[in-house]
Amino acid sequence: MLARCSGTNRDGTSCSGQARPGRTWCSWHDPDLDAQRAGWRRAGGKAKSNAARARKQLPDNVLTTGEVRGLIGVTIRGVLAGRVEPGVGNSVANLARVALTAAEQDELEARLAALEAAAGIGRRTG
Repeated sequence: MLARCSGTNRDGTSCSGQARPGRTWCSWHDPDLDAQRAGWRRAGGKAKSNAARARKQLPDNVLTTGEVRGLIGVTIRGVLAGRVEPGVGNSVANLARVALTAAEQDELEARLAALEAAAGIGRRTG
């Protein structure tokens, strides 16, 4: 039969976890693992952060204008359904606004360069 942890939970109840081999505590109560547990908590917090969740949802390359618009739609639906926190929705909206403005700026610069080239005017660089 597997030994149970001899540790105590925060509420005072006995831990029901399985003791580590050759030890009387589970991984969460073993005093020899204090430093490792702190690292586990930090890593777990980073993996659960909003930034980590966003990175998992987005592709590695730049989003197209259509993809940004799709992301906005998905986010709006998520906020309305309660799956996405309103603060995250606000962040997505602000970032999407910046992304769309940058895309518009790129398009205007390309159009201006084409017009200048057609007119025989070169851009001067300072």
